[in-house]
Amino acid sequence: MSVFGKRISRAAASMLAASCLLTFSGCGEEPEEEIPMKTVTMTNEFGELVTDDSGEPVMTEVPLETIAMTNEDGTPVTDENGVQIFEYETLPEEPEIVYKVGFVYSGYVEDGATNGCFEVARAQIERSLGLETCYVENVLVSDFPEAVNTLQDEGCNIIVACSPKYGNSANKENKASAGTYYIAFGGDATGKYLSSFGGELYQTAAVCGLAAAHNTKTNVIGVIADPGEYNVYGVVDGFTLGASEIWNTHTDIRVNWAWSNSHSEIEAAVDDLISQGCDIIMSYMETDYALRYASQQGIKVIGNCYDMPSVAPDNYITGYFFNFSTFLVDEVRAIINDNYNPRSYTGDVAAGMVRLVSFGETAEKGTEDICKTLYDYIKDGADVFLGEIKNTDGKIMVEKGQSMEFANILKINWFAQGIRKTGDFTEVNDDPHGSDFSVHSEFREGVIPEKSTPADTTGTAEAEATIVDAA
Repeated sequence: MSVFGKRISRAAASMLAASCLLTFSGCGEEPEEEIPMKTVTMTNEFGELVTDDSGEPVMTEVPLETIAMTNEDGTPVTDENGVQIFEYETLPEEPEIVYKVGFVYSGYVEDGATNGCFEVARAQIERSLGLETCYVENVLVSDFPEAVNTLQDEGCNIIVACSPKYGNSANKENKASAGTYYIAFGGDATGKYLSSFGGELYQTAAVCGLAAAHNTKTNVIGVIADPGEYNVYGVVDGFTLGASEIWNTHTDIRVNWAWSNSHSEIEAAVDDLISQGCDIIMSYMETDYALRYASQQGIKVIGNCYDMPSVAPDNYITGYFFNFSTFLVDEVRAIINDNYNPRSYTGDVAAGMVRLVSFGETAEKGTEDICKTLYDYIKDGADVFLGEIKNTDGKIMVEKGQSMEFANILKINWFAQGIRKTGDFTEVNDDPHGSDFSVHSEFREGVIPEKSTPADTTGTAEAEATIVDAA
């Protein structure tokens, strides 16, 4: 019989004897002392570790061993009758876990846009939870595991994957994880140590489309988008549907594709839109460079950018962005409080996951009023993708009176009617230059957290003061 088997037999015999004693001595007798237990890994008769179907060790409880008490010089301790005193063994205290959060960026922190929204959330984690954070930037999908290893070496045991491109990689790392938690943007996979999240950004994009249609003078609006962005067709179509609230069948939107990491592609795509007569350009990219460049050319801009007033102070109308702070602070708090429950989360306007920035001073009169009307309408539950909706070929994609669920909006790979022309400025890069895996902890200028104690966690995590809600 194994050591484990012998211990169980002794415990069973003790409990049987105690029950017999209680049976014959009556209910008024003092019960036997409860035997303290400890949790151990189960082994078979050969001393081999027993595991479940997933390969995890099977745990069980066994009685604590008794040991003879001794004083400081090793002399046995006895009672007043000279009988040796025994005590239960002392279990070692579990070491306190120190949590640190590492972010993996596909671009650079200074690129702003999506990464800028994550930086606001990173600052909020430090401010609200008192945790240390750091990041590695410009990480290729193939280098995601190395970025994780680098952050783990820095003491990070919570990893935030900040691009939809990392979805499969994060899920794979989770399956091999030994206590490192993953929070992945842009997917829906979950696991023992993995949560995923996203947001219905097309809702605020629709409000921005309405703003663009109200402000254009040429009646031609440009869009520059990165094909790798989260729900890119849904966001561009949402923008188009918003513009059609004013233009109806006369909507004229031109879309150019370009990669976020190529300034030359962005400049060429923007220049092309300007040459087509676009006097407003909307950007959906991981960088704010398209907004800066278009603004420098004197073009009004709208984009995925939480700090539009500083990016294009003289030429922005409004903007839309992800507010990651609330979700990420709550998710990290759940981990450190040991009540983590992996989930796939999607937030909308009503939940505060997607928002509008303030309206520019040069926006046409009435812009804020009409946008607030649509914003409130959507916040109260109105559907952006409410049929009848046709694609650019005239095919009905959403029947009249029907609405499209977000799960299906995420799968859209077509453009809505009203987009008149598209261009592709993406180029194949046979030799991409990835990260040098330097670990950084500083913040982009303007996003500097005020350190606080972990106890200071009351209230809802909000974005920086430059961000305003249209409500």
